[in-house]
Amino acid sequence: MSKNPKHLIQRNFTWYARLGIPIDVRPKLGRKREFIQSLKTKDQSVAIIKAKPLIAEWQNAIHIARGNPSAIETTAIRLRKDTESQSRINSETGMSDADYYAEEIGEALDVGFEQQTFYDYYTGRKGTPFNFFVEEFLSYSYENATTAKDAKRNIELFTAHCPTIEGTNYSSVLRWVQNETRSKATVGKCKNYLNKYWRYLQRTSVVSNDTNPFTNVELPKSLRKKEDREPFTDNEIQFVHTKIKENYQPELEAAFQIAIYTGARISEIVSLTTDDIQDIDHVSCFVIRESKTKAGIRTIPIHDNLKELVNQLSTASSDNYLISNIKTTSGKKGKTDFITKRFKRIIRNQCQLPTTKVFHSLRNTVSTKLEAAGVPENIAADIIGHNKRTMTYGLYSGGTSTQQKYDAIKKVQY
Repeated sequence: MSKNPKHLIQRNFTWYARLGIPIDVRPKLGRKREFIQSLKTKDQSVAIIKAKPLIAEWQNAIHIARGNPSAIETTAIRLRKDTESQSRINSETGMSDADYYAEEIGEALDVGFEQQTFYDYYTGRKGTPFNFFVEEFLSYSYENATTAKDAKRNIELFTAHCPTIEGTNYSSVLRWVQNETRSKATVGKCKNYLNKYWRYLQRTSVVSNDTNPFTNVELPKSLRKKEDREPFTDNEIQFVHTKIKENYQPELEAAFQIAIYTGARISEIVSLTTDDIQDIDHVSCFVIRESKTKAGIRTIPIHDNLKELVNQLSTASSDNYLISNIKTTSGKKGKTDFITKRFKRIIRNQCQLPTTKVFHSLRNTVSTKLEAAGVPENIAADIIGHNKRTMTYGLYSGGTSTQQKYDAIKKVQY
């Protein structure tokens, strides 16, 4: 028995087109395992011809479900942009050079879905996806990978509400805001990303400079307030530490202990390598090289209560990271998720602590300890990695000394 051609299956002498749907996009495509459709023919040769546009359409749907424009869509939109910027028009045909090039591309495509898709986007019958220029925008606007990912995620979320650039206006933005269920602070941050993205589109002549639909949009009072993070009490710190040890999670325990004696972000902690443990001015320090902000690039003296742990971690490291062997394929983001998810399960399920207590609250905890100990704010800011508010300390100061920070960090006790 001969093998069926790719993407074809025969049932009761009738041929069907068939294409499996990858697991990652099934939720966006009706949770089906595959696309399948009768070709209404018993002739295999006819079936092969009829299946081709169907398979192309399904593959395009999978590509778009993954948040990527198809190659046909990308080419058409780029050419349309070129056409709009060209002034040389053939007086007899009314066509530009880009029009002729587009015609050549269109004729080379399969008749049916591929040609239809190309001309729909090239002529503007279908608008430009709102997130079409997002990768260019991120590359131009952000150096910090975490901030870039957050910006992309928020732009993708807005795209689900308003699919096209052409359909984005004050009214559609207002509808988006009114349908939001996130906190006011979160929606406000999202609006800032969208405003910056739109200004990028204006600078690159994708949209008109006349209006920006993301300015002058007030957030409704009905949006819930974001819950402020609260510092842990000493009793809670001890309780959480006990539960972490009971669950035997050494990587989480190490990150937890470093956090309560440094106030460092979890992303900073999991990025520490054994090379980042250095003596500076005769004081053993953590050297934070990767951070969310410029102020986060800093050195933090190692608390006396951490020195034995740091020595153990450095000796046991098998991959040069201070907290070694966190199993993930997603780099720093995966390591951050590994720690924060396990921490969340323990403090919610076993410690029964409120949602205002998260791993990031350990930064609040250390800040509170420093303030209670009478540590000057400028020294505390250099330890925690915050920008200094005053002109004198924030702009002109070279920062506090390692010894000053060491004397301050020793005051953090539980």
